[in-house]
Amino acid sequence: MSQPAQRELRLPPAPRQQTVELLYRTLGDVLVPIEQVRARYFRNLNEDNFTRALNAGRVPLPVTVLDTSAKAPKFVDIRHLAIFIDARSEAADATLSDTVANQP
Repeated sequence: MSQPAQRELRLPPAPRQQTVELLYRTLGDVLVPIEQVRARYFRNLNEDNFTRALNAGRVPLPVTVLDTSAKAPKFVDIRHLAIFIDARSEAADATLSDTVANQP
């Protein structure tokens, strides 16, 4: 008897506690409406482009809904947002480090 294939468990790195605390103080809740996330951190994208970026994975933020209704409000967990911000910050640090190391 063979077992069904299991999905791979992918755990993201834990966010820095300082990032989560600052986001909570700034945004005021654990779940933040996606429109508020877009307006604050993705001002360069309009609502449609932001939705497309989320759906395509270009902005890798899991979207949380608390109801099964098609019109249910959509949220982003601040821990996921903190992981995203921390990852982008680390990538920027690595890029700067490479740039400085390659200068004569």
